[in-house]
Amino acid sequence: MIPLVFLISLFAQPIYEMEEVVVTATRYPSLLKDVALATVVIDKEEIEKLHPTSLGEILQTYAGIDIKDYGTPGSVSSIFIRGLPSNGALILLNNHPLNSITTGMADLSSMNINSVERIEIIKGPVSSLYGANALGGVVNIITIKDYEKPEIELKITPSTTDIDKLFQAKEVFVNAAFPFENTSLKIAGAYNVSDGFRSNSDFIGYHFQGAFVHKNRSLHIKSSLTYDDRDFGIPGPMPLVDSIHPVPQFGDSTATSLLDREKDKVFLGDIIIQWNISENLKWYNTLYANRKLIQFHTTYSGLLGDTITEDFDYLTYVLGLNTMAVIDINETEIIFGIDTHYDTLETTKYSEQAGDTIWNAFSYNIGGWLEIKKSFNNIKFIPSIRFDRNSEFGDFVSPGIGIVSPLLPDLWMKISIGKAFRAPTFNDLYWPNSGNPDLKPEHGWAYEVRFESSPLQNLFAALSLYMRNVKDRIFWLPAKDGLWQPQNVNHVSIKGLDIEIRSQINEFVDIYVEGTYLNSIQRNSEVVYDFYDGMADTGLTIIEEVERDAVFTPKYIVSSKINFNLPYEFAINFYGSLVTERFNYYSNYDNAPNVTMNVKTLDSYFIFNANVSKKMFKYLTLSVGAKNLFDVEYATQFGYTVSDLDYPMPGRTLFVQLVWRQR
Repeated sequence: MIPLVFLISLFAQPIYEMEEVVVTATRYPSLLKDVALATVVIDKEEIEKLHPTSLGEILQTYAGIDIKDYGTPGSVSSIFIRGLPSNGALILLNNHPLNSITTGMADLSSMNINSVERIEIIKGPVSSLYGANALGGVVNIITIKDYEKPEIELKITPSTTDIDKLFQAKEVFVNAAFPFENTSLKIAGAYNVSDGFRSNSDFIGYHFQGAFVHKNRSLHIKSSLTYDDRDFGIPGPMPLVDSIHPVPQFGDSTATSLLDREKDKVFLGDIIIQWNISENLKWYNTLYANRKLIQFHTTYSGLLGDTITEDFDYLTYVLGLNTMAVIDINETEIIFGIDTHYDTLETTKYSEQAGDTIWNAFSYNIGGWLEIKKSFNNIKFIPSIRFDRNSEFGDFVSPGIGIVSPLLPDLWMKISIGKAFRAPTFNDLYWPNSGNPDLKPEHGWAYEVRFESSPLQNLFAALSLYMRNVKDRIFWLPAKDGLWQPQNVNHVSIKGLDIEIRSQINEFVDIYVEGTYLNSIQRNSEVVYDFYDGMADTGLTIIEEVERDAVFTPKYIVSSKINFNLPYEFAINFYGSLVTERFNYYSNYDNAPNVTMNVKTLDSYFIFNANVSKKMFKYLTLSVGAKNLFDVEYATQFGYTVSDLDYPMPGRTLFVQLVWRQR
């Protein structure tokens, strides 16, 4: 289909519609057509067409994106970008990093989708600009907007997976914005409550956000403050209950645990200052801070059959600053900047049986980068390089280069090459009695050739071919003393293809088709023999490197959206997604000391969503719809063991949404 589009472009009137401005790919405003990396922009209108209940729900509709979800309200939702896991994807909120310093990943479920004004996605390594954790790509969630006129919005959304419980889940969102000459203020809040569709999957959450924008000829200031408070149950995987497998000791037929719970309290604050010193010199500064408290309660059975109750408090603080200057000299842009952040962790484990355990950790990182944009005969070259110094893992250099070249007036070729890395997490480095302070960052090179074409004013198509390798991946294996410890031992190689087609057929219909192919191979160190009798000098562990299909990675993902904008202010939206099977591997010690590997598969699935909206009166819009309309049973996240039934996703979910918006 893509070659056909390019063939059409040879004869069609050349209209290249790529004048949209993006920030994330270059860390300052640039035209999308001048960005070498594959970049996606999702605006507010596109988000609202799907009526998503979460950030992951909208992200998964785009090529190269795969969302892993535990299925219950409040549970962790994470992003895989082109086969690389969530701890290798840098997630930003208004340029403010959200990745946890304990696990390395950002929980997409913790962000309220109604507050989002715009999303920018970079699908490729950007460590040459952002440093650590931009191994797979970057997602920037933008919630700050410069309002030109007052806006008040009230959104009420009840939903259910059980027709007998019409208000199984409820969300109320309120937003108010007030502009005053060059300044605007925004205040937003949300209340979410859900009974869940499994035992111990209830949820209650509060979200508050304030934003401030001031803009004049030379100065642009943006600031936001966000608070989220959540309390939810953690049911664990769906247990297998039959004549052989009994009901879990602390669970029931739908939940492994009826007692595990989590409470989160998160404060995020940032201020962004852009100073246009002159026509050729701009200076950007961002200061951000966050405080996150995660409280986790668990009850489980000990080795002797006794009941063990533990509570964990994870308190983290992050303080960061980045400053950047953009100089334009004779149509050559020179960008250089400095990032620094200081991270602390205070953790307490409360245990009635083993006593309390306290561990604290901190680290700091400083990085500097340089990027140059220069055109020669209409071909744009974009070399960049960054140096990071971290107090724990030392120094790392991340080079990159991009090339943007027009092949035809409406056909562009973009080439990017870069080296990127993922930093060891605090859990990897400092976990009591098991952390490994000698860990190095995961790292690797990535290569991409991308073709973009807009042969007609209402048509856009893109084809991306990419390859990436990641070395020194961190994995937990037995150490010399028999205890498991994180080590730099694994590798992954990925070859892939993304296809994107977006067409506005006419003023009433637009269609999106997105597809991904991934050939992802891991070379992991696996335990094949493990004998340990309590004495380090008499134990024996044999580890071999084994090549397999990469865990968690579907080979094909295809999705499509069709939007109908009908007369009398009716709108109908359809979304379908096909995801092929995933694999995971579990060590089998049944014949110890010989160890084998069991393979578990999550089946392929097809999900179809539909909704209808009607604008009534002047300010009121009513929407009704269904997610997973065909009530497909599926999972995106594996369970603890080969025998459990993983983490089921919700079945058919019916919703109604009432929006009153005055602008």
